[in-house]
Amino acid sequence: MSEENVEQNEEEKAKGEKRRISVISEIDDLIGIQGQAFMKGQLKETLEFAEKIINLATPEDLQSFIREQEDLIARIKGLQKQREEKAKLKLRLEQEKLRSEKLAKLKVELSELENLFNMSFKTEAFLKAADILEQSRVIVSEIGDKKIKKKWEELEKKNSNAIAREELVKSANELIAESSDLLAKFDFADLKLRLTYLIQQAKDKSITDYLNSLKELQSEVLSAEKEYNKTKAKVEDLVQKITNLQENKKYEEAITNCEGLLELAKSIDLKNRIEEFSEILPQLKQDLKFENLKESIKKLNDEGLDFVRKGEISSSLEKFKLIQESLRNYNN
Repeated sequence: MSEENVEQNEEEKAKGEKRRISVISEIDDLIGIQGQAFMKGQLKETLEFAEKIINLATPEDLQSFIREQEDLIARIKGLQKQREEKAKLKLRLEQEKLRSEKLAKLKVELSELENLFNMSFKTEAFLKAADILEQSRVIVSEIGDKKIKKKWEELEKKNSNAIAREELVKSANELIAESSDLLAKFDFADLKLRLTYLIQQAKDKSITDYLNSLKELQSEVLSAEKEYNKTKAKVEDLVQKITNLQENKKYEEAITNCEGLLELAKSIDLKNRIEEFSEILPQLKQDLKFENLKESIKKLNDEGLDFVRKGEISSSLEKFKLIQESLRNYNN
Protein backbone atom coordinates (compact mmCIF):
# COMPACT_ATOMS: atom_id res chain seq x y z
CA MET A 1 0.00 0.00 0.00
CA SER A 2 1.39 3.45 -0.93
CA GLU A 3 1.96 6.18 1.51
CA GLU A 4 -0.77 8.18 -0.17
CA ASN A 5 -3.33 5.39 0.36
CA VAL A 6 -2.31 5.04 3.98
CA GLU A 7 -2.88 8.73 4.57
CA GLN A 8 -6.26 8.55 2.83
CA ASN A 9 -7.33 5.61 5.02
CA GLU A 10 -6.20 7.42 8.10
CA GLU A 11 -8.29 10.44 7.08
CA GLU A 12 -11.39 8.35 6.47
CA LYS A 13 -10.87 6.57 9.76
CA ALA A 14 -10.53 9.89 11.55
CA LYS A 15 -13.71 11.19 9.89
CA GLY A 16 -15.58 8.00 10.80
CA GLU A 17 -14.41 8.26 14.40
CA LYS A 18 -15.42 11.89 14.50
CA ARG A 19 -18.88 11.05 13.07
CA ARG A 20 -19.26 8.19 15.55
CA ILE A 21 -18.38 10.49 18.45
CA SER A 22 -20.90 13.04 17.12
CA VAL A 23 -23.61 10.38 16.88
CA ILE A 24 -22.85 9.12 20.37
CA SER A 25 -23.03 12.69 21.63
CA GLU A 26 -26.39 13.19 19.93
CA ILE A 27 -27.61 9.89 21.32
CA ASP A 28 -26.49 10.89 24.83
CA ASP A 29 -28.45 14.12 24.49
CA LEU A 30 -31.53 12.22 23.33
CA ILE A 31 -31.14 9.71 26.15
CA GLY A 32 -31.10 12.60 28.62
CA ILE A 33 -34.30 14.07 27.20
CA GLN A 34 -35.77 10.57 26.96
CA GLY A 35 -35.04 9.98 30.63
CA GLN A 36 -36.92 13.13 31.60
CA ALA A 37 -39.92 12.10 29.49
CA PHE A 38 -39.85 8.65 31.07
CA MET A 39 -39.74 10.12 34.57
CA LYS A 40 -42.79 12.23 33.74
CA GLY A 41 -44.65 9.13 32.60
CA GLN A 42 -44.64 10.26 28.98
CA LEU A 43 -44.34 6.76 27.58
CA LYS A 44 -45.40 7.63 24.04
CA GLU A 45 -42.72 10.31 23.79
CA THR A 46 -40.15 7.96 25.38
CA LEU A 47 -40.87 5.41 22.64
CA GLU A 48 -40.46 8.07 19.96
CA PHE A 49 -37.02 8.97 21.37
CA ALA A 50 -36.11 5.26 21.43
CA GLU A 51 -36.95 4.96 17.74
CA LYS A 52 -34.78 8.00 16.97
CA ILE A 53 -31.87 6.64 19.00
CA ILE A 54 -32.07 3.24 17.26
CA ASN A 55 -32.19 4.97 13.89
CA LEU A 56 -29.01 6.94 14.81
CA ALA A 57 -27.19 3.95 16.34
CA THR A 58 -27.91 1.42 13.61
CA PRO A 59 -25.71 2.94 10.83
CA GLU A 60 -22.82 3.14 13.30
CA ASP A 61 -23.54 -0.35 14.63
CA LEU A 62 -23.76 0.91 18.19
CA GLN A 63 -25.20 -2.35 19.53
CA SER A 64 -25.12 -1.36 23.18
CA PHE A 65 -27.40 1.60 22.47
CA ILE A 66 -29.64 -0.49 20.20
CA ARG A 67 -30.06 -3.29 22.80
CA GLU A 68 -30.59 -0.75 25.56
CA GLN A 69 -33.39 0.99 23.58
CA GLU A 70 -34.97 -2.28 22.50
CA ASP A 71 -35.09 -3.36 26.15
CA LEU A 72 -36.56 0.02 27.03
CA ILE A 73 -39.17 -0.30 24.27
CA ALA A 74 -40.18 -3.74 25.56
CA ARG A 75 -40.36 -2.38 29.10
CA ILE A 76 -42.43 0.64 28.06
CA LYS A 77 -44.83 -1.50 26.05
CA GLY A 78 -45.27 -3.65 29.12
CA LEU A 79 -45.99 -0.52 31.17
CA GLN A 80 -48.39 0.71 28.53
CA LYS A 81 -50.21 -2.60 28.61
CA GLN A 82 -50.43 -2.42 32.41
CA ARG A 83 -51.64 1.16 32.17
CA GLU A 84 -54.27 0.19 29.61
CA GLU A 85 -55.42 -2.73 31.74
CA LYS A 86 -55.64 -0.46 34.77
CA ALA A 87 -57.60 2.08 32.74
CA LYS A 88 -59.94 -0.64 31.50
CA LEU A 89 -60.36 -1.99 35.02
CA LYS A 90 -61.06 1.50 36.33
CA LEU A 91 -63.57 2.11 33.56
CA ARG A 92 -65.24 -1.23 34.21
CA LEU A 93 -65.44 -0.52 37.93
CA GLU A 94 -66.90 2.91 37.25
CA GLN A 95 -69.41 1.41 34.83
CA GLU A 96 -70.32 -1.29 37.34
CA LYS A 97 -70.76 1.37 40.00
CA LEU A 98 -72.99 3.41 37.73
CA ARG A 99 -74.88 0.28 36.75
CA SER A 100 -75.27 -0.68 40.40
CA GLU A 101 -76.51 2.81 41.28
CA LYS A 102 -78.89 2.79 38.32
CA LEU A 103 -80.18 -0.68 39.24
CA ALA A 104 -80.78 0.43 42.81
CA LYS A 105 -82.72 3.45 41.54
CA LEU A 106 -84.71 1.32 39.09
CA LYS A 107 -85.55 -1.20 41.81
CA VAL A 108 -86.82 1.62 44.04
CA GLU A 109 -89.00 2.87 41.17
CA LEU A 110 -90.21 -0.67 40.52
CA SER A 111 -91.00 -1.18 44.19
CA GLU A 112 -93.09 2.01 44.18
CA LEU A 113 -94.93 0.81 41.07
CA GLU A 114 -95.58 -2.54 42.74
CA ASN A 115 -97.12 -0.77 45.75
CA LEU A 116 -99.34 1.27 43.41
CA PHE A 117 -100.30 -1.88 41.53
CA ASN A 118 -101.25 -3.72 44.73
CA MET A 119 -103.38 -0.76 45.86
CA SER A 120 -105.13 -0.57 42.48
CA PHE A 121 -105.68 -4.32 42.35
CA LYS A 122 -107.04 -4.39 45.90
CA THR A 123 -109.60 -1.69 45.02
CA GLU A 124 -110.42 -3.55 41.77
CA ALA A 125 -109.15 -0.67 39.64
CA PHE A 126 -107.86 -3.19 37.11
CA LEU A 127 -107.49 -0.78 34.18
CA LYS A 128 -105.34 1.52 36.32
CA ALA A 129 -103.34 -1.54 37.38
CA ALA A 130 -102.86 -2.36 33.67
CA ASP A 131 -101.42 1.14 33.09
CA ILE A 132 -98.98 0.59 35.97
CA LEU A 133 -97.93 -2.74 34.47
CA GLU A 134 -97.30 -0.97 31.17
CA GLN A 135 -94.99 1.50 32.94
CA SER A 136 -93.14 -1.34 34.65
CA ARG A 137 -92.19 -3.15 31.44
CA VAL A 138 -89.39 -0.74 30.46
CA ILE A 139 -87.92 -0.81 33.98
CA VAL A 140 -88.10 -4.61 34.22
CA SER A 141 -86.39 -4.86 30.83
CA GLU A 142 -83.61 -2.49 31.92
CA ILE A 143 -83.01 -4.38 35.17
CA GLY A 144 -82.70 -7.64 33.23
CA ASP A 145 -83.28 -9.92 36.22
CA LYS A 146 -85.06 -13.20 35.38
CA LYS A 147 -86.71 -13.54 38.79
CA ILE A 148 -88.02 -9.98 38.68
CA LYS A 149 -89.24 -10.48 35.12
CA LYS A 150 -91.08 -13.67 36.10
CA LYS A 151 -92.64 -11.93 39.11
CA TRP A 152 -94.05 -9.12 36.97
CA GLU A 153 -95.23 -11.55 34.32
CA GLU A 154 -97.24 -13.28 37.06
CA LEU A 155 -98.69 -9.90 38.13
CA GLU A 156 -99.69 -9.21 34.52
CA LYS A 157 -101.36 -12.60 34.28
CA LYS A 158 -103.12 -12.00 37.59
CA ASN A 159 -104.47 -8.63 36.44
CA SER A 160 -105.38 -9.96 33.00
CA ASN A 161 -107.43 -12.74 34.61
CA ALA A 162 -109.09 -10.21 36.92
CA ILE A 163 -110.06 -8.00 33.96
CA ALA A 164 -111.39 -11.03 32.08
CA ARG A 165 -113.38 -12.08 35.16
CA GLU A 166 -114.75 -8.55 35.61
CA GLU A 167 -115.85 -8.40 31.96
CA LEU A 168 -117.34 -11.88 32.19
CA VAL A 169 -119.25 -11.05 35.37
CA LYS A 170 -120.55 -7.85 33.76
CA SER A 171 -121.67 -9.74 30.63
CA ALA A 172 -123.23 -12.49 32.75
CA ASN A 173 -125.14 -9.97 34.89
CA GLU A 174 -126.35 -8.15 31.77
CA LEU A 175 -127.54 -11.40 30.19
CA ILE A 176 -129.26 -12.55 33.37
CA ALA A 177 -130.98 -9.15 33.60
CA GLU A 178 -132.01 -9.28 29.91
CA SER A 179 -133.03 -12.94 29.93
CA SER A 180 -136.65 -12.30 31.01
CA ASP A 181 -137.23 -9.87 28.13
CA LEU A 182 -135.47 -12.16 25.64
CA LEU A 183 -137.52 -15.13 26.82
CA ALA A 184 -140.67 -13.04 26.56
CA LYS A 185 -139.67 -12.27 22.96
CA PHE A 186 -138.82 -15.97 22.41
CA ASP A 187 -135.33 -14.94 21.21
CA PHE A 188 -133.82 -18.32 21.97
CA ALA A 189 -131.04 -18.17 19.34
CA ASP A 190 -129.45 -15.03 20.83
CA LEU A 191 -129.82 -16.34 24.37
CA LYS A 192 -128.28 -19.74 23.58
CA LEU A 193 -125.37 -18.23 21.64
CA ARG A 194 -124.46 -15.80 24.43
CA LEU A 195 -124.95 -18.43 27.13
CA THR A 196 -122.71 -20.95 25.34
CA TYR A 197 -119.90 -18.38 25.10
CA LEU A 198 -120.23 -17.20 28.71
CA ILE A 199 -120.42 -20.74 30.12
CA GLN A 200 -117.23 -21.70 28.29
CA GLN A 201 -115.50 -18.55 29.55
CA ALA A 202 -116.69 -19.23 33.10
CA LYS A 203 -115.26 -22.76 32.87
CA ASP A 204 -111.93 -21.48 31.50
CA LYS A 205 -111.67 -18.84 34.25
CA SER A 206 -113.01 -21.18 37.00
CA ILE A 207 -115.77 -18.71 37.95
CA THR A 208 -117.93 -21.38 39.56
CA ASP A 209 -120.52 -19.06 41.17
CA TYR A 210 -121.55 -17.56 37.84
CA LEU A 211 -121.09 -20.87 36.04
CA ASN A 212 -123.88 -22.42 38.13
CA SER A 213 -126.19 -19.42 37.55
CA LEU A 214 -125.54 -19.49 33.81
CA LYS A 215 -126.17 -23.25 33.61
CA GLU A 216 -129.48 -22.79 35.45
CA LEU A 217 -130.46 -20.07 32.98
CA GLN A 218 -129.39 -22.29 30.07
CA SER A 219 -131.62 -25.08 31.40
CA GLU A 220 -134.51 -22.61 31.70
CA VAL A 221 -133.97 -21.39 28.13
CA LEU A 222 -133.87 -24.91 26.70
CA SER A 223 -137.02 -25.82 28.59
CA ALA A 224 -138.79 -22.67 27.38
CA GLU A 225 -137.67 -23.34 23.81
CA LYS A 226 -138.99 -26.89 24.04
CA GLU A 227 -142.40 -25.63 25.22
CA TYR A 228 -142.36 -22.97 22.51
CA ASN A 229 -141.72 -25.59 19.82
CA LYS A 230 -144.47 -27.84 21.21
CA THR A 231 -146.94 -24.94 21.19
CA LYS A 232 -145.89 -23.95 17.69
CA ALA A 233 -146.36 -27.53 16.52
CA LYS A 234 -149.88 -27.54 18.04
CA VAL A 235 -150.67 -24.30 16.19
CA GLU A 236 -149.54 -25.80 12.88
CA ASP A 237 -151.60 -28.94 13.54
CA LEU A 238 -154.66 -26.71 14.16
CA VAL A 239 -153.97 -24.80 10.94
CA GLN A 240 -154.30 -28.03 8.97
CA LYS A 241 -157.31 -29.18 11.00
CA ILE A 242 -159.17 -25.89 10.53
CA THR A 243 -158.50 -26.01 6.78
CA ASN A 244 -160.02 -29.51 6.58
CA LEU A 245 -163.03 -28.54 8.74
CA GLN A 246 -163.60 -25.44 6.62
CA GLU A 247 -163.53 -27.51 3.43
CA ASN A 248 -166.05 -29.94 4.95
CA LYS A 249 -168.22 -27.02 6.14
CA LYS A 250 -167.88 -28.04 9.77
CA TYR A 251 -167.86 -24.41 10.76
CA GLU A 252 -168.78 -24.74 14.42
CA GLU A 253 -165.91 -27.12 15.12
CA ALA A 254 -163.63 -24.98 12.92
CA ILE A 255 -164.53 -21.89 15.00
CA THR A 256 -163.72 -23.69 18.27
CA ASN A 257 -160.36 -24.79 16.88
CA CYS A 258 -159.66 -21.34 15.43
CA GLU A 259 -160.26 -19.74 18.84
CA GLY A 260 -157.95 -22.33 20.41
CA LEU A 261 -155.32 -21.63 17.72
CA LEU A 262 -155.43 -17.89 18.36
CA GLU A 263 -155.03 -18.43 22.09
CA LEU A 264 -151.96 -20.62 21.53
CA ALA A 265 -150.49 -18.30 18.87
CA LYS A 266 -150.85 -15.30 21.19
CA SER A 267 -149.10 -17.22 23.99
CA ILE A 268 -145.94 -17.50 21.84
CA ASP A 269 -146.45 -14.30 19.81
CA LEU A 270 -146.84 -15.91 16.36
CA LYS A 271 -147.83 -12.66 14.68
CA ASN A 272 -148.34 -14.11 11.20
CA ARG A 273 -150.77 -16.79 12.46
CA ILE A 274 -152.53 -14.32 14.77
CA GLU A 275 -153.09 -11.92 11.87
CA GLU A 276 -154.15 -14.68 9.49
CA PHE A 277 -156.65 -16.42 11.76
CA SER A 278 -157.99 -13.21 13.25
CA GLU A 279 -159.32 -12.62 9.70
CA ILE A 280 -160.43 -16.24 9.22
CA LEU A 281 -162.44 -16.44 12.50
CA PRO A 282 -165.10 -13.80 11.54
CA GLN A 283 -165.43 -15.45 8.15
CA LEU A 284 -165.96 -18.84 9.79
CA LYS A 285 -168.64 -17.32 12.03
CA GLN A 286 -170.27 -15.76 9.00
CA ASP A 287 -170.14 -19.07 7.16
CA LEU A 288 -171.68 -20.81 10.18
CA LYS A 289 -174.45 -18.19 10.36
CA PHE A 290 -175.17 -18.63 6.66
CA GLU A 291 -175.14 -22.42 6.96
CA ASN A 292 -177.56 -22.22 9.91
CA LEU A 293 -179.74 -19.86 7.92
CA LYS A 294 -179.88 -22.28 5.01
CA GLU A 295 -180.81 -25.15 7.29
CA SER A 296 -183.50 -23.01 9.00
CA ILE A 297 -184.96 -21.84 5.68
CA LYS A 298 -184.95 -25.37 4.30
CA LYS A 299 -186.75 -26.63 7.40
CA LEU A 300 -189.35 -23.81 7.30
CA ASN A 301 -189.78 -24.28 3.56
CA ASP A 302 -190.35 -28.02 3.98
CA GLU A 303 -192.85 -27.36 6.77
CA GLY A 304 -194.66 -24.72 4.66
CA LEU A 305 -194.92 -27.04 1.67
CA ASP A 306 -196.21 -29.79 3.93
CA PHE A 307 -198.99 -27.41 5.16
CA VAL A 308 -199.85 -26.56 1.53
CA ARG A 309 -200.24 -30.22 0.70
CA LYS A 310 -202.58 -30.57 3.69
CA GLY A 311 -204.58 -27.53 2.57
CA GLU A 312 -203.54 -25.48 5.64
CA ILE A 313 -202.77 -22.30 3.71
CA SER A 314 -202.67 -19.94 6.68
CA SER A 315 -200.15 -22.12 8.52
CA SER A 316 -198.10 -22.37 5.35
CA LEU A 317 -198.07 -18.54 5.00
CA GLU A 318 -196.80 -18.24 8.57
CA LYS A 319 -193.80 -20.44 7.70
CA PHE A 320 -193.04 -18.40 4.62
CA LYS A 321 -193.29 -15.20 6.69
CA LEU A 322 -190.70 -16.66 9.08
CA ILE A 323 -188.43 -17.35 6.11
CA GLN A 324 -188.68 -13.73 4.98
CA GLU A 325 -187.99 -12.52 8.52
CA SER A 326 -184.90 -14.77 8.77
CA LEU A 327 -183.57 -13.39 5.47
CA ARG A 328 -184.16 -9.80 6.61
CA ASN A 329 -182.35 -10.45 9.92
CA TYR A 330 -179.40 -12.10 8.12
CA ASN A 331 -179.00 -9.20 5.70
CA ASN A 332 -179.16 -6.69 8.54
